[in-house]
Order: sequence, then C-alpha cells, then structure tokens
Amino acid sequence: MKRIVMTFAALLAMAVPAMAGHVAAVGQGTCSFCHKNNLITQHGGFAATVCQTCHNSTNQDVMDTITAGVAGQQYACSNCHGAQSHLDKHGDYVANFSQYDGVQPNATAAWTSPTGYTAVQPATKEYQLCYKCHSTYAFSATNGVSAIVGPSGKPFTDKAREFNPANASAHPVQVPLNSQTGSAAPRALRANQMKAPWTAVGTQVMKCSDCHTPGSTGKSMLITGTTWPARSDGKLWTLGDVRNNTGNWQTTLFCARCHPLKGSGGSSGWYNNVHSESDHENNVACVACHSVSPHGLNHGRFIGYNSDPAPYAYIDSTGKKAQVMTNFRKASSPTSYGEGNCTALTSACDEHR
Repeated sequence: MKRIVMTFAALLAMAVPAMAGHVAAVGQGTCSFCHKNNLITQHGGFAATVCQTCHNSTNQDVMDTITAGVAGQQYACSNCHGAQSHLDKHGDYVANFSQYDGVQPNATAAWTSPTGYTAVQPATKEYQLCYKCHSTYAFSATNGVSAIVGPSGKPFTDKAREFNPANASAHPVQVPLNSQTGSAAPRALRANQMKAPWTAVGTQVMKCSDCHTPGSTGKSMLITGTTWPARSDGKLWTLGDVRNNTGNWQTTLFCARCHPLKGSGGSSGWYNNVHSESDHENNVACVACHSVSPHGLNHGRFIGYNSDPAPYAYIDSTGKKAQVMTNFRKASSPTSYGEGNCTALTSACDEHR
C-alpha cells in the first residue's frame, strides 16, 4: 500500500504546477484529521483508477472542482462532496449500507484494536460501513481513544475494538452473544431480562441503527427522546429513579428500551439480586457500576472499573469519577450474586472490600 501511495504522489509531483491544488486539498479542513495519508487510497480504493474516476465524473460539483484545481485554485473537500455534514449523511448510510463498500476487522486479542481490515465490497453488514469512519481504519488511537472530539463532546473511540468478539462483554453487533468467545459463561442474559424482539437471547445480532438514529437531537445520536448516562436535567440516572418512577424513565432511560427494569413492582421486577439489593436501590448512579459506553468492554456485564479512563468512565466537571468498582466476577445465575462477586472502593461500598 505504501508503494501505491508513493507512486500516486510521484505522478502528482510530475504534473504541471497548477495541479498543486490536488495536493493542497488533502491537507485542508478537518477531513485529513481522520483520513490522514490514507485519503488518496480511500477515494478510489487503488491508485490505478483514482484519477479517471474523478476526471470522468458526470457530477457537476466534481467537474467544477477539477477545473478549479487545474486552474491552480485552492479548494476543500466540500467542493466535491457538498456542504452537507457527516451527521446529515448518516440517514443515507443507514438506509443504503449495502450499496457502499465496507471493512471487516481482522481477529485480534481481547480489548485491542485490529491490526488490519479486509475490504467488503459492498458491505453485507451495517457495522462494516460504520467501521470505515468509526474505527482505527479511519483514525489513529491510543488504547482505542482518538484525539478527535465528536459533536457529543466526547472523543471518537475504536468501535472495532469495543465490539471485538474476544472481549469480556459486548453488545451483539459483530457476533451473537453465544459466539462472544471472550465472555465468561453465562454469556447471554435470560429471556426475562430482555424485551421483545430481543428475547432469543444468545442467538440474535443487532445493528448500530437499533440504538443510534440519524437526525437524532440526543447526544451520540441515541434514539430521539432517550438519555444516558444522565437525565435531561443533567443528573445521573440512578436505581432510585427507576424505583420511584422519576423522569418518565420507562421511555427516556436508554437502557430500558431493551431491558425491562421495574421500579415500583418490588424486587421481582429487577430480574437479578443485585439491582434489588437495598443498598443499591436508593441513589446509586447506574454508572457507579456500569461503563458509560455500552458498546463493549474488557470487564464482564459492562461493569466499569474505577481504573477505566474517560470516555468509558464518567467524570464530572469537578474531576470526580463516578465508577467505584475495582473488580467483578460474573455469577452463575442472575440471582446468585454475593458480596464476593464485587470489589469496590472502601469509600463507596464498605461491604465490598
């Protein structure tokens, strides 16, 4: 691949000086922040056709941009692609993902980023298209976290790392939970811990658009009207909110869309003996125990540790971290958890030392 990029760059260097606009365009705006040196190859897939692909285009915006470049004028990516933002285009990506090319991450160890990707032309799974922009296929990252800050105010993270089947926990986007090899048994929740149509536990897969809606007004494009990890008033969701039917939690708490939590119906509504524990039912924030990011994690059942960095941990404006757990061991059933399954900071949970 390096040889191909150098060959194309050499062709540009031999071109007339007016062609310098092509080189300048690669580094303009913010597109190169994600695409970097990969921009040339990502445009055409391979250097042998990238020139004629653009120069034979019937798209008027592309034709006008080529004319401007030949004349030595500076231009940006938006000259060809229009002013429509990436966020605006997500609706088309979701509806027509099988008309675009995608990438499949190569297998890798638990909680690590893939070392390579295989082209899938066209994409057969929605996530394969999403990974073209939301993984290390498009940007560099340190421990899965990039320097790019998205519209939600959080840095972009490597979704291929998060949905890795070798992780201890992940929502079933790449593989069904029975195939989540890094997850300790029992891998899937029980059917009564899920809402329809997700009760075929362990065998179903989901799409990115099952949680994220193009055009959503919520953070991270979560389904319109839902919030996580905080309520609309900015306070963190707690088990007490569910118990006391606070903030219309049945429709606004994001997790409740798929998981049938129950607030006022007694402990039988919690479907495990952790949520129904009296010390947990009051004002304990959900993210005191669970990760802010529900894609995937290197701990079972999306339990977030105090050692986890942002954006997987919730850190408030004063720098205080919400996560208090330091270790977790999955129980053999939802109702067989004991104090020995969890270890937490003594300042937060004196029973779990």
